[in-house]
Amino acid sequence: MIKTISTKALLIIGLIASVLVGIGEFLIHFLPEGPSGEISMLYTVPLERASKGHFFAIYAAPFYFAGYYGLMRFFKSTNQFLATLLFIAGVLSFSYGGVYISSRYFAAEVLQRSLNTPDFEFYLASYEKHYQSTVWALRILILAVSTIYVTLVLKNNINMPKWLAVFNPIVLLILVISSLAWFKPLGVYIAPIAMNVTHFIFFGIILYQNTKNKSINN
Repeated sequence: MIKTISTKALLIIGLIASVLVGIGEFLIHFLPEGPSGEISMLYTVPLERASKGHFFAIYAAPFYFAGYYGLMRFFKSTNQFLATLLFIAGVLSFSYGGVYISSRYFAAEVLQRSLNTPDFEFYLASYEKHYQSTVWALRILILAVSTIYVTLVLKNNINMPKWLAVFNPIVLLILVISSLAWFKPLGVYIAPIAMNVTHFIFFGIILYQNTKNKSINN
């Protein structure tokens, strides 16, 4: 008999992805004074540290797909169509996100080496044109994920409290990024890895609910 990977295991893989990609992004993006901007933060990050982060991030990012497959499995009894849309939107979001994160180290190296040279503005404009659109695609898709998630939570027949709809990825993402304003000592550490912190919480909530449902049904 062929055994399938459990929903719990898939969600744990998603959690691990958020930790590993988070470590990678932290190594690429962290500045003690906080991020100055999505591109300008790359002007001063230590390249040796960012190089290590690059490999953490790009090799761990695809494991997010397993986490979203776990989400689809968790919600399939509520609405198979919406659960599948949730999976598709999640896979698309981290496909674009993977392209974005894979560009960050090389952009940092090129921009730092060309800083104060006539070529700097050319490289900056080229990076903005070819890669910044991917992070916006990621954010739009995370908004779609959030909308589908909220709908599934409100429709659910799996004993999931409807108030958990509040803890959707776009709300969590805004809270994490805004921590730079309401508690900067924390924000300087979590805002540069906001998408990963968001998904660590998001997958954690669903993992807890999945475990709780299993214990109720046993």
